[in-house]
Amino acid sequence: MPTRHIALFLAVTFGWSWGFWAIPFLDHRGVFLAPMLIRLTLGGTPAAWGPLIGALAAALVRGGGRGVWVLFRRAGRIGIGWRWYAVVFLTFPVLIGGSALLAGLAGAPAFAGEVWTQPIAIPVAFVYILLLGGPLQEEFGWRGTLLDPMQDRLGGLGASLVVGMVWALWHVPLFLFPNDAAPYYGKPFWGLLVTLVTISVLFTWVWNRTGRSVWAVLVFHTMFNLSHWLFPALESDLAGQILFAAQFLAAGLVIAREGPALGRQGNR
Repeated sequence: MPTRHIALFLAVTFGWSWGFWAIPFLDHRGVFLAPMLIRLTLGGTPAAWGPLIGALAAALVRGGGRGVWVLFRRAGRIGIGWRWYAVVFLTFPVLIGGSALLAGLAGAPAFAGEVWTQPIAIPVAFVYILLLGGPLQEEFGWRGTLLDPMQDRLGGLGASLVVGMVWALWHVPLFLFPNDAAPYYGKPFWGLLVTLVTISVLFTWVWNRTGRSVWAVLVFHTMFNLSHWLFPALESDLAGQILFAAQFLAAGLVIAREGPALGRQGNR
């Protein structure tokens, strides 16, 4: 992908998202805004759709309707094999739930997710998160559009670090006004930065090894968000520290196994 198309993707993504997130930010700071602008944030802001809008813009400019078809066709690659389904469904419950469990065994306060009183809500939450909780809005952008051009230039590991930093930077406005949408936003930004850069290695590995399946990373992202709801490890400092270490270990094991290419086979 030419540099100008990468620049277009980033400009549309950040312009769309940060533009809409500026509304609650300015309102929180006491800046008078027209009632019409305030209504844009009622019932959920369109800001989160920025990466998907950016991906569509880049696909249209690059290849017209066919470019958009190629982008969305990758979501249809669902035949990734049972081993990779195990990876995308179990990795984050093991890392996040295991961290919470170890912290509890070490004497940290237990923070049981409310969902465990009504487990039937788990599949409903999965679908909701997949469609409206981040994955659908983001993964056609971060992995579906940005990752491969970065791999062409920097290799798998280098691309993972860059995409992870862009992914984290995109979230910056959420730290600037009260936001209860996720466990990270009431904490220092560096925690999200370190986490997203680290797990970006895992996302690149899954992407490469599943034949660049958007479906695989959609599920992987969904399980990351869902696991933080099921096992609120970040409510405990000890569990959070264990989770950081566990994520580093998982990324390190992938790098040791796959090398810096992270499973990428030649140029694509």
